[in-house]
Amino acid sequence: MKLFFSNKSFESAVDRIVQERLPAAVSDQISMIGWRKLTGAPTRELPMMDQARALEVAYWLWKTNPLAKWIIEVTTAFVTAKGFPVTAKNDEVAEVLKNFWEDPVNRMDIHWDNFVRELGIYGEQCWPMFVAEQTGRIRLGYVDPAYIQEVLPDPHNVKIKLGLTVGSHDGTATPRRLQIVLDSENEDFLSPEGRQLRESFTDGECFFFTVNALTNEMRGTSDLFTQADHLEAYEQFLFDSAEKYAQFNSFFYDITVKDATEKELEEKRSSYQPPRTGEAFIHNEKVTAEAVAPEMKASDADKAARLHRNHILGSLGIPEHWYGGGGDVNRATAAEMDAPARKMIEARQTKTKNMLDLMFDIVIGRAVEAGYLRGVPEDELYSYEVQTPEISDKDVAKLSTMLQQTATALTVAETQGWIGKGEAAKAFAYFLAFVGYEYDPDEQDAAPEYQDYKDKQTPPEKPADGEDAA
Repeated sequence: MKLFFSNKSFESAVDRIVQERLPAAVSDQISMIGWRKLTGAPTRELPMMDQARALEVAYWLWKTNPLAKWIIEVTTAFVTAKGFPVTAKNDEVAEVLKNFWEDPVNRMDIHWDNFVRELGIYGEQCWPMFVAEQTGRIRLGYVDPAYIQEVLPDPHNVKIKLGLTVGSHDGTATPRRLQIVLDSENEDFLSPEGRQLRESFTDGECFFFTVNALTNEMRGTSDLFTQADHLEAYEQFLFDSAEKYAQFNSFFYDITVKDATEKELEEKRSSYQPPRTGEAFIHNEKVTAEAVAPEMKASDADKAARLHRNHILGSLGIPEHWYGGGGDVNRATAAEMDAPARKMIEARQTKTKNMLDLMFDIVIGRAVEAGYLRGVPEDELYSYEVQTPEISDKDVAKLSTMLQQTATALTVAETQGWIGKGEAAKAFAYFLAFVGYEYDPDEQDAAPEYQDYKDKQTPPEKPADGEDAA
């Protein structure tokens, strides 16, 4: 039998199901955890939890779940560089950037780790920007992501986020409207409606960054969001295993008294004292005593734990040997298994590097506007480089062999006329970058000190026949 539903009745049924599931999806009571999934969705269907609930769960997991905390911390350790992570071509520019980094309020040398860590936990960061009019010096504040109410984009280009509203901790104050800092190119690309909307954000400026968000998503998503239920299930599994194995270590005495009446057994029970270590249990042939341990026929917990753990780590591209589970991994296979993790960490490094690039561009630009940074050549003003830490140790022996073979091959190719000297130099520079040293052969050729070196290395030309040597 086939059943046909009208559009109206179908829509009514869908609406009823959504209304039933919505309270569980957006509930913000931590006390309910353990009675439903962390993400709040009773099935795989939408709606999912709201942003406030997602932030709450992410923080709770990082604070209480060892595996969740490790996932965030290992990413943070690989992404953030220590010290002042910038080199600038111009000394004055370098001084401005260093003053911003080491400002007593900013203290980016202390807080940058936290900013990157919280970017992974919450999926977004909002830093209000305060500018000194006389010097253009910039200081940063911090907004708890839980207080962000709404992020608004350009009506004609959702890719450009214009501003956001920030509520107060008690929800009574009028929300502040902060203008999101944009680079000059995005400023010029705004639509007329976007410019008008942007001007309505009059309560200050802020930097706003997100991760794990699509282009048309206004808010970021925690690195722990998709694994939240599995992280909680894994932790609960370990707690259950701990309780179970504690019972494995317990035992009791099984004492048999042959031909005893119930009254005699009761007397034995009331007078029985378990023997202490080293004591003797003396009895006749009618009494036997035996220590009995429980036999629960438990399944292999190690395999189950590994299944849970690898499901979580695998979704992040992290191999199990990073989390102390060596398994059957040797050095060769470990190097191959590291590749996905390195790529994902490199992507986060690129994201944080772009964040710093935007901040440093604004720091330099505001210093120029205030007249604090003067006389710097145009080509040196924004000539700086942000360093990020190496993700993996280089195998120096293999790299040196590779460079030696490359140099030999390029020399042969140049001698045979297969490649020019300039192209050979560029090819060698490309392979040398794998060691960590980068240079531009064109810039080197133009350097005066290199020209002097080449002149000294070039043998003098032989005089023509019939001419006297100089």
